[in-house]
This record gives sequence, structure tokens and C-alpha cells, in this order.
Amino acid sequence: MHFAKPSFLIGALFAASLALVCAIAPARAADTVRTVVSGGIKREYILHIPKGAPEGPKPLVIALHGALQPAGMMQRYLDLDAVADREGFVVAYPKGLNLLWNDGRSSIAGFLPLLHRRDDGRFVLDVLDRLAAEGIADPGRAYLMGFSNGGFLTAFVACRYAERFAAYAALMMTVPVGYAQSCKPSKPVPILLMNGTYDPIVPMFGRPTPGARLMSASSTASLFARLDGCAAPQQTSAPHARIWRWERCAPGAAVAYYEIAGGHQPPSQSTGAVDALASVLLGPRRSGLDAPREIWAFFKRFGGPKPVPGRMPEAAEPLVAAASLSPTPLASRSTTALAMAPTPAPAADAAPILRNPDSPATAWQGIAPQDGDAPAGNGQAASHTSAVSRVATAVPLPPPSPLRERTAIPR
Repeated sequence: MHFAKPSFLIGALFAASLALVCAIAPARAADTVRTVVSGGIKREYILHIPKGAPEGPKPLVIALHGALQPAGMMQRYLDLDAVADREGFVVAYPKGLNLLWNDGRSSIAGFLPLLHRRDDGRFVLDVLDRLAAEGIADPGRAYLMGFSNGGFLTAFVACRYAERFAAYAALMMTVPVGYAQSCKPSKPVPILLMNGTYDPIVPMFGRPTPGARLMSASSTASLFARLDGCAAPQQTSAPHARIWRWERCAPGAAVAYYEIAGGHQPPSQSTGAVDALASVLLGPRRSGLDAPREIWAFFKRFGGPKPVPGRMPEAAEPLVAAASLSPTPLASRSTTALAMAPTPAPAADAAPILRNPDSPATAWQGIAPQDGDAPAGNGQAASHTSAVSRVATAVPLPPPSPLRERTAIPR
């Protein structure tokens, strides 16, 4: 398969595989289907509230489905509700028009012309505002995640409306190259990223799509690490995965990047026949590492009281057995996944500045770097001042991930 060509055929195959999974997946008791008017259009979302949850505002996770994937299927497929029932948070599953999102590229879902403009980012915020106004959601503990097309929209919201959510997670997507210049979040962005090394839909090494050329997955992680003023990451291992964690960042920020030895499917605690059928077109779905649990462990570190300046959030309880973790600074590797290449020229299709138009510019958004700023990758935590000054720096693109080389992958 030639990844550099437009993805009309891939999109059709993706739709067929998702329809297959939807038809075979077991039915789940229906949750509440609600409506909200956004941009003059009545839009729908599914709301899951844990049984026996106490009254009053609760943490909220908004989960965005992939292209041509019904929201109800996303709900069954991801199985985030099981974690919500155990942890006591609410989940909302918005529905894209025609099962597609206007995700920040100059096309719908990266393969359809943008004929009728709609602000799906605003729709996401309208869902949040409605649930907060009804006393269901705590706006200080609201989180946004998305898969594939929904992951692109998640990254767009993180760049444009960073202050509205406490943390973000984007699965199986890489951001457009233009975001290196245009992503100007109003605050540091805690974000978890997850990509598959054998993903035929959104290859982790990046590719052109109608509307935008995409960065590599490791470059996307580097972008958010730089926006958050992070020092060098640490690498750990998990079943079928390598993980880079940036913890020494500006107050209230962190970045986690998961390279999964799988396809265009988030890892699950266990897999079955349905996952095997979907893997024919989407690539394998790995077991052992559970995406919803990893995401919630990351999310719950953020939100609530504002972080104390100069003090990092407490680390989340690890979900992988300590014996399987082997922290290794990236600097010790002969070829690092995040080695910096020359700074690319701005993309011709670069998006406008992705900043909340209702928020005034802040010092966080673009003080030019000054000579003498402490480097963030020297093993020492960068100062907050240096972190702020590096935000406007263009993000170079690293080479493809080393997981594409013939190296041993943890099993």
C-alpha cells in the first residue's frame, strides 16, 4: 500500500471494517441520548452516568469517535464506561454530522472536501457547557479524548481552547505540519498520545492528506513537549509498547507518548475474534495494555485546584508492573526517536493561529527565545521563564520511529 496517495480507498475500507465490528459487537443497554443546539444545528451526544454515582458535579470525559464510526460503537469498542463506573466519572460521546468531524484540516476527516463549514470544536464546548450548567459535570475536571478523526479534533481543541479542559488524549492521529507554527495554546497542555507502528490509516511516520500534510507521531509528541516547556523524557516499556514520558514541564503540564506495536486500534486489556476480524484492514489490536485505564490514570492527575507554581502534580499510580519498567534516558540511545532535524519551512497549507479568539494573548503564547535560555533536554528541568520563551520556537521534524527498525519489541 502506498501511503502518500489520498486516502479515499483507505477511508472506504476503514468504513467497511468499522461497520463489521459494529454489527458483531455485543449490544449494550442504551444510555441517554441528548441534544444541544450548536451553531444553529441540533446536535446529539450519548451520556453515560455511572449507576449509584452521588449527586453533584462529577469529572467528565468527552470521547470523540473516529471517521464513519457511530458514537455508540465507539462506546462499546473502547469500553471506557467500565472505567467510568469504577472511578465515578461521567462520559459523553458526541455524534459527528454524517459520522465525520471537521477536525482542523482543510477537509472533513482528511478525505472529503470542506463544502459546509461547521465548528465541531464549538460543538464539543457546547456539550461541556450544557453538562456543567445542569450540575452534572465539574468544569474544572473536564477531559477530552478522541480516536482517529476524533483525535485530530482533540488536538485542534487543545491548540485553540486549551483552557477549557484539564487534560487531553489523542489516539491514532498525528497533527498537521502547520501546527508547528500555528498551535498557540493559552496554557500548558497535559496530553497523552498513542500511535500504532503498523497503522495503515494514519501511519506514524506521517504522510500527506487532503487538506494537510501530517507530522510523524514522534514529531507530534515533540511539539507538545516543546509547547509545555518540557525537559528530556524518560523511556519505559509495557506489553507491546514503548512509552516516553515528559514529566519535568511547566507547572500543570506533562506529555506521554505511547508507541504501540499494533495497527489503527487502541490496545485493550484483552482481545477476541471481533478484534481479529477488524485487524485485517486496520492492523492488529494488542492486548495487555488497556487504553482507557492508561488514559484515566493520566487524566486524574490534572484538574481541580490549580497547581502550585514550581510544583509538579503527583505521579499517577503505574498500571504496568514495576518489574516490566526499565527507565532509559533517550540520550543514551545511539539513534533517538526524537532527534531533531533542521527546522522545516512553514507549510503552504498552514492553518491560522489556533488560539481561542475569546482569550487575550498571554506571555505563554509567544515570547521569542532569547540567547542564554537553558536547554530543556540536558537532563535538568527547564525554568518556567525559559519554558515560556521557547513556545514560539518552530518544531523540527525528527526521523521515523525506531520501532520501524528491526528491533526487539517487548511482548
